[in-house]
Amino acid sequence: MIHRVAFVLAVLVVAPFPFGCADAHRVDVVNVLNNGNCRTSETGVRLIDYKTLAEFRATHLIGMTESPEAINNPLHLIAIVPGSYPTPGYTISLSEGPELTGRLLTLSVSINRPVADAILAQMVTHPCLVVGVADPAVDRVRVVDESAALIGEVDLPLKQ
Repeated sequence: MIHRVAFVLAVLVVAPFPFGCADAHRVDVVNVLNNGNCRTSETGVRLIDYKTLAEFRATHLIGMTESPEAINNPLHLIAIVPGSYPTPGYTISLSEGPELTGRLLTLSVSINRPVADAILAQMVTHPCLVVGVADPAVDRVRVVDESAALIGEVDLPLKQ
């Protein structure tokens, strides 16, 4: 009987408190480009514009206009280029969901390597991942690899 009363009291005390964080803010990160060999040799993390995005793909912009919604809440393009590699077959991808701490967004990425016995050309490649972040709650983006080593950080421009 005492155990049953203790259980009921525990349920009454714990039930009103939701599990998880009441302040939780989910940030959407859009995968804009994932390429095994981007046209850049600049490694790290940096903000880029649409023209640079086209250059990463070895293409050109013909012309584009932005909607008023996009102007008011711009998509910040963040290029992640972890380094140079000796062959094709290396790729980079988001490995976990983004984590927002205060106004700092941390992105975890995995660098995927070609299989060990693959026959590949010997050429320097620069795999890249370009993501878009449009959340006004984010002021800075940090990118770490699977071993939590810092690839780079970038400040997002303040809203005009």
